[in-house]
Parts: sequence; structure tokens; C-alpha cells
Amino acid sequence: AALNTLASELLDLAKIESGLITQEREEVRIAQLLEDQMAFHQAPAKAKSIQLSIGSLPALPTLMANRVNLEEVFSNLIVNAIHYTPENGKITIDAAVEGDYVCVRVADTGIGIAAEDLDRIFDRFYRVKNDKTRYVIGTGLGLPIVKSIVDAHHGVIRVESEPGRGTTFSVLLPYTPLPSE
Repeated sequence: AALNTLASELLDLAKIESGLITQEREEVRIAQLLEDQMAFHQAPAKAKSIQLSIGSLPALPTLMANRVNLEEVFSNLIVNAIHYTPENGKITIDAAVEGDYVCVRVADTGIGIAAEDLDRIFDRFYRVKNDKTRYVIGTGLGLPIVKSIVDAHHGVIRVESEPGRGTTFSVLLPYTPLPSE
């Protein structure tokens, strides 16, 4: 199963980087997409007694984006947050308009990421290795895929973290205001 996952994620990365996926864009209501993701990941969060909730979701503009890709971005960030947040932790998703971007934040109260690892977490196959992460399985391709998708949408991904205090990923996706907005 691990080899299948690896092969599938490498294929995803190759498709994204070759530009095959980004051509298929449609109108995406980001608030609805985030609510669907939260509902989908509620069971694994509850299994670890993690409170997964949506904070503020103001009226957000519609994005022209690849829906499946964006689902993959937020699914990946939420799954990581669940993996790296101990029992009784919290994960909060919120979004806001920042200039010409919709900024979606996935914040957790997890184990955090050390400063020396922050620069490398988007590198292929890089995995943070310490006593707290050794039980978490993965390929080290999830965040590179996330970054490739965000880049393909001309967006930006930022991460802020402090060991022992949690991590916040911010995904900024550009939108074009419509005359009615």
C-alpha cells in the first residue's frame, strides 16, 4: 500500500508540474469546499478527540480554480494537522479576503515544526524526524504536491510554527473581482 501511495503521489506531482491539471478550471465556492472538507475529516479528528472546526468564513468571492486540486490541498493540510496534533487538540479552518487573494488558514495546536525544518518541508521526500514524528507514516510528498498546486494557481503558501505550540498554514489564492462584487 505504501508503494502504491508513493507511485500515485509522484504521478500527481508530475501531472501538476507539467501543467496538465491546471487547465481544467471552474467556478469554486471556497466556503462550501472548506465545509465539505471539514465534514469529511470529522471522523478521524474525533477518533483522536481533536476538535476540528471552522472559524470565520465571511462572504468569500468565487474562485476560478481546479476543484479537485483545491480539495487535495486542503485535505492534505487537514490530514497533516490531525496526524501532528496530539489528542484533545484543536484544528481551526478560517478564510478571509486579503487584497486580491482569498486567504485560507489551517491552524492546529500540534507539535509544531522547528525553525531549521521550516525551509525544507516543501522539499520532496523531506520528513521532519524526531521522537514526536517517528510514528507518523507518509511519503514526504504531501506538502510538495500542495505547493505545486498552489503555485499552479498563481497562489502563495506560508507556514508559521513554533515547536510545542502548533502550526498555521496560510494558502493565498488569487481571485478576479466580478463587477457585481
